[in-house]
Amino acid sequence: MFKKRIILVAIIIVVKFFISCKEEKKIKENRTKEIMERPIEYTIEFPDTVIVNELNDGLIKYKSKLDTIISTFGDRKKNRYTRFILTATKNPDYDFKHLKKTVRDTFGAINNRKIPFYNITFSKPGIYYLDGIINDIVLIDTVTTKKAENDLLRLIEQEERVTKKVVVVNKK
Repeated sequence: MFKKRIILVAIIIVVKFFISCKEEKKIKENRTKEIMERPIEYTIEFPDTVIVNELNDGLIKYKSKLDTIISTFGDRKKNRYTRFILTATKNPDYDFKHLKKTVRDTFGAINNRKIPFYNITFSKPGIYYLDGIINDIVLIDTVTTKKAENDLLRLIEQEERVTKKVVVVNKK
C-alpha cells in the first residue's frame, strides 16, 4: 500500500512538472509575440542621472515597421515624417490623449533610424520621466498622372509610447 502511494505521488509530481513547463513555454511565446507586434522598436540614449538646470541632449534609435514601405525621407510619391513628441513629468500614469495635450517639445527624425532631442533641463531635484510618443507617418500619393482636384493621399501612421526614468540631483 505504501509503495502504491509513493508511485502515485511520483506520477503526480512528474505530470505537474510537465504541465508547468508547457505553461512557461506559452508565456514566453506570448511575450515574444507582443514584442514582435510592436510597430516601433526603440532605445533611448539619455543619462539616467542629470543635474538641476543643466542642459542635456538625447537620442532615440528606432526601427519602424513602416521601413518596409519607405526607408528614406523626401520622396515625392512616398513621403515620410517621423517625430518625437516629448514632455517631462513626475508621474506618467495617464493615457495618450493627455500626453498629446501636455507636449513640451517636438523633435524630428534625421533619418529612418535616429531622432535627436536637445536642451532637456529640469528645474528641481527629484525623480522625473521623459514621456513621449514616436509618431511615424507615411503619405503615399495614389495618383500617377496629372493632379486633379479630388486626388487622394494615403496616410499610414504608427505610434509608440516612450518613457525613460531620470533622476535629477543638485550639483555637489
